Formats: sequence, structure tokens, C-alpha cells
Amino acid sequence: MKKLVVALSLILGFSGVAKAGILVEPYLGYEMAKVTGTNADGKANGAEFGVRLAYKTPVMVWVGVDGTFGLTGKYSPDSGSDADSKHNTYYAVVGLDFPILLRAWAGYGFSDEMKLESPYNSKATGKNFKLGVGFTGLPFVSLNAEYIKGTADKIEAGGVTNNSPDLKTESFVISVSLPLVF
Repeated sequence: MKKLVVALSLILGFSGVAKAGILVEPYLGYEMAKVTGTNADGKANGAEFGVRLAYKTPVMVWVGVDGTFGLTGKYSPDSGSDADSKHNTYYAVVGLDFPILLRAWAGYGFSDEMKLESPYNSKATGKNFKLGVGFTGLPFVSLNAEYIKGTADKIEAGGVTNNSPDLKTESFVISVSLPLVF
């Protein structure tokens, strides 16, 4: 019986060196989004950076927060002029680090804000949800892919606020991160 417990522990990654700690994971990525809604169909894309801060348990699970901050991006409507955009989102996340080469996480974006510069000068706020997976086969870094689905609760444009917009986004993000556990 003891041999079975030891074998299962090694296979599942539960070894004596497992420890709890604080996960600090800065990342840099590129987001490609499809925007749909009344008079807003188009695409948005751009570079982003962010950081995940989490408590990592000895059993491979981590729970924390994630902040994504858009650098420069472009919003390109199906008709009309392009505009510079900035996208910031804050998530509550839970993740799982598998013992071999893989990690996965889910996040609830409790604060999602996208600002469009001239000619639109508008701001959309809402909530979103994301699912992510990372490949950890390289030393020190994780190569990540995320799917994000969001809905706007409110749009402000030209001093007018619309509290029930029909605006939805679907995004795909590729990123590289540096997961550090202290």
C-alpha cells in the first residue's frame, strides 16, 4: 500500500517539496478582438501587459487577482474611421498547475474598460470571463493562450450614457509570462 501511495504522489506531482507561496506573474501579450453590437461591429487589437498575483497552495491550485493593461491598440470598425484604443481589465482568477508542462486558469473580469480616442471619444465598461492555458516546457517562462468573452454594461460617448448597450466582445490573447513563486 505504501508503494502505491508513493507512486501516485510522484505521478500527480504531490511530493515532499511542494510548498505554498505567493505567485507573481508578469506577462506581455497581444490581443485580437471581435466587437459586435449596434453600429459597433469591428475589430480591436493591440499589445497588452499585465500581472497576476495569487496565493499558490501546495496542491497545485492558485487563487488571486489579475490586472491587464492595454498598451496601444487599434479599433477598426467595419465602416468608419479607425481609432486608438486602451483596454484595462481586472480579474479574480483561479488556476491549476499540472505536474507536467501545462497550467490552466479561469477568470471573472469584474472591471472591464475600453476607451476609444478620436473620432469616437467614448468609453465602454462591463464585465467579462476568460479561460487560459499555458505551456510551461521552457525554462522560467510560460507560453499562454486565452479566450475572453465580454459584455458592456454601459457606454459613454459625447456626454450621453447608454446603460443597456448591445455590445459584446470575443478576444483571443497570446502571451508570454514569467511565473515566480516566493
